[in-house]
Amino acid sequence: MDPGPGTGSEDVGILADSAHAPCAHWLLGGADPRAFGDAQDFETLARVVRGLPSNHSPPYTPVVEPTPSTGVRALVTAARTWMPAP
Repeated sequence: MDPGPGTGSEDVGILADSAHAPCAHWLLGGADPRAFGDAQDFETLARVVRGLPSNHSPPYTPVVEPTPSTGVRALVTAARTWMPAP
């Protein structure tokens, strides 16, 4: 599913280009899954998403769990995929 346009205020890509380093920008959802309980089609899903604060707004507060544990698991899995075995 294409979530549509999002804010693009991160400058990490410019820093990576300047350092000639690879870079990946991950978007990790932190919204309460219960907010999406009635979303049975794209229009309803889009309406729910439009009502959520973005990550750079003052009311943004990700769900305490499982947001960080999911993010850490994903990043560790990615790192283990690319790092040589000890």
